[in-house]
This record gives sequence, structure tokens and C-alpha cells, in this order.
Amino acid sequence: MFEFFLLGCTGIVVLLHGANFFFHALSSHLAIRSVSFLGFAAW
Repeated sequence: MFEFFLLGCTGIVVLLHGANFFFHALSSHLAIRSVSFLGFAAW
């Protein structure tokens, strides 16, 4: 039972880390795109 609990906690932590990494990569990519688009529009 404790092994399942530990496995579940590890899975949740890994999932959160993966989602955080994905969100960070996505937000930085969108920020770069919006900045380049704004620079292009202002130019």
C-alpha cells in the first residue's frame, strides 16, 4: 500500500514538473513571437 502511495506521489510530482516545463517553454516561445511581431509591426 505504501509503495502505491509513494508511486502516486512521484507520478504527481513528475507530472507537475513536466507541465511546468511545458508551460514555461510555451510562454517563452509565445513571448519571443509576440516581441518579434511587435518589433516587426513597429518597424
